[in-house]
Amino acid sequence: MVGKDLIPLIEAAERLGVSRMTLSRLAKEGRFTIYENPRDRRQKLVDEEEVREALQPRPMPEGKERAAA
Repeated sequence: MVGKDLIPLIEAAERLGVSRMTLSRLAKEGRFTIYENPRDRRQKLVDEEEVREALQPRPMPEGKERAAA
């Protein structure tokens, strides 16, 4: 965990445009890692880099372009 920039779960959810519950579900699915704040165990944290990566555009799988149009 050393060297990671961690942000509160609620802030990560806001950046992603989802609810806290949705982000928690995505973490359970393995798409995000949730960390416990060592100073306040009630606060959950998310790696800011994981949030940035999730916001990056990705190419659509072949054959999906027409369905989106």
